Amino acid sequence: MKNKYPHALFGNGPKPTHPIAKERLKFINTFFCIDGGADKLVEMGYSPDLILGDLDSIDKKNKYNCDIIYLEDQAKNDLEKSISWCVDHGIKELELFGFSYGRDDHHLANLLIMKDFSKKIKIKMYTDNSLLLFVNTYSTFSSKPNQKVSIFSYNQETKITTTGLKYALKNSSLTSPSHGISNLATGKNFSIKSTDWVLVIIQYYR
Repeated sequence: MKNKYPHALFGNGPKPTHPIAKERLKFINTFFCIDGGADKLVEMGYSPDLILGDLDSIDKKNKYNCDIIYLEDQAKNDLEKSISWCVDHGIKELELFGFSYGRDDHHLANLLIMKDFSKKIKIKMYTDNSLLLFVNTYSTFSSKPNQKVSIFSYNQETKITTTGLKYALKNSSLTSPSHGISNLATGKNFSIKSTDWVLVIIQYYR
C-alpha cells in the first residue's frame, strides 16, 4: 500500500464540485476510500490506494488494483471505523472529501466524529462550501479580505483570542451558539487561539 502524505479519506457522498476542493485533490498522494467512494474517486480520474468499510456500496465489478479491508463493527458508521483504522496505523493527518451528505443526521454525526478523533489525528474536511476543522491551540490560516469565518465552541468556558478577523475576540468566551458565526477576515491571514476545542468553518472565497 502506498503511504505518503498528504492522505485523503474519500467518502461515498456527493463528489466534490467546488474548484477549491477539486484543486486540493491534485495534491493528495495517498487515497483511502470508504466503500463506494472508490467508484466516485475513479470517476474523478484518481485511483484508490486502499478501500475501507463494510463494502456494501462498492461496485464489485470494478478492479481497483489495491488492498481492500473489511471493517465489520455495525455499531459505528464507516467514517468512524475508517478514521479509527487510520489512527491505529499511525496516520497523523487526514483530509476528508465526499462527506457533504444531504442528510442532516449523517453530517452532524461526521462532525461529532471529527471532534472525537481530533485529539488523536489532525483532520480537515473539504465540502463544496467550506473547509472545516477543529483546533485547540494557536493556529493560523490563509484568507482573503471579507472571507467568512465561523467559530463554534462546545464549552462555554472556552477562552478564544483572534487576530485578523473583523470582530475580534480577546481571551473571550462565545456568549451564545451563534456568537461566532459569519466573522470576516480582514487580510491575507488570521489566527485563532483557544483553551479548548473549537470548530472553525472557513467559507470558500467566491
